[in-house]
Amino acid sequence: MKHCCHIILTLFLLVGLPTAKAQRIGGGLMIGPAFSTMKISGNDSTQFRPDLTGGVRIALIPEHSIFGAEIDVIYSRQGTSSKKWVSENNNTIRYLEKSHYINVPLLLNIYLRKWTEDDEDESMIPRLRIGPQIGFCVGGNEVKEVKINKKQQFITPWKPGTFNRIDYGLTAALSYWFIEVRYTFGMANVFKDGEKSTNHVISVTWSDVW
Repeated sequence: MKHCCHIILTLFLLVGLPTAKAQRIGGGLMIGPAFSTMKISGNDSTQFRPDLTGGVRIALIPEHSIFGAEIDVIYSRQGTSSKKWVSENNNTIRYLEKSHYINVPLLLNIYLRKWTEDDEDESMIPRLRIGPQIGFCVGGNEVKEVKINKKQQFITPWKPGTFNRIDYGLTAALSYWFIEVRYTFGMANVFKDGEKSTNHVISVTWSDVW
């Protein structure tokens, strides 16, 4: 992870310093749905569960180059869902993990065409973003969802020491207009014990540009 950060930071310097006069600082707010799951070794019953994500982005935006840089601070509600199954009592049951992360991706922005005199901002230029991400878990819950006549939820908070506070991985995104589709591939274990467990998140966000 440290090597990835060093590579991206070096790229930022190579991109930003020679063309500093042709770049400006911009950014905006981000918000939208997120679809997350955990890949758990030996468990093929996990599936994506929907939730929300949102935050802010600060970018080094080029005006005569195809390269830029960005750092985000994002609140992400993540987790996973098991497949539903029916118990011997004919109750429908599923388990969910619901976690809360503050994620900070450091991204190299590649604009898929050069700016022209008609471009007022970056919104109409397709953009590819890629880079490392570090995340900070602020807690989570295991939820047992039981449906008999009506749905009931039994919530057990994650105990301190059973999960890793630090997460890291790689992020890639494709943006056009004010819409971005982003995928984050987690590389750190979510839980300290048991099988290998990693976060995987797909988000679709709206972001203004300033």
